[in-house]
Amino acid sequence: MKRDTFSGLFWLLMGIGVCYGGYDLKLGSVHDPGSGFIFFWVGIIMIVLSLMILIPAVRRGPNTGEMKTLWSGVQWKKILSVLLALFAYGYVFTTLGFILSTVLLLIFLFKIVEPQKWSIAVAGAILSALIGYGVFQLWLGAPLPKGFLNIG
Repeated sequence: MKRDTFSGLFWLLMGIGVCYGGYDLKLGSVHDPGSGFIFFWVGIIMIVLSLMILIPAVRRGPNTGEMKTLWSGVQWKKILSVLLALFAYGYVFTTLGFILSTVLLLIFLFKIVEPQKWSIAVAGAILSALIGYGVFQLWLGAPLPKGFLNIG
């Protein structure tokens, strides 16, 4: 199977799962949407996009030797370091709070995973965390943890 076939099948299944989850949360109507309305339609979009990849890939048929190249060049150290950083982020999220934990995660990603200058990494991390805080806490009113420093 080709890469497109694998990815198309994966996103098709993800889209079906998102649709099911949205339907399970109750759809409501266009004028009175339920909590699952947006999830259901996002799942539909995922299904359509995955079919746009999957159908041509299946029509082309198998290509021998492509499975070897599918995993070549994968940077496992970066993948594992990002996964560990995300687990650590989830672990310290409530203790450190949204802003501090997000800044630390983004500095790690900007500096270690894809090396940037320190000034860009720190400025980008702070700016991204503040924008995220503004969107979720101030604009949407979603409560975010302040952490032990009571920031935010």
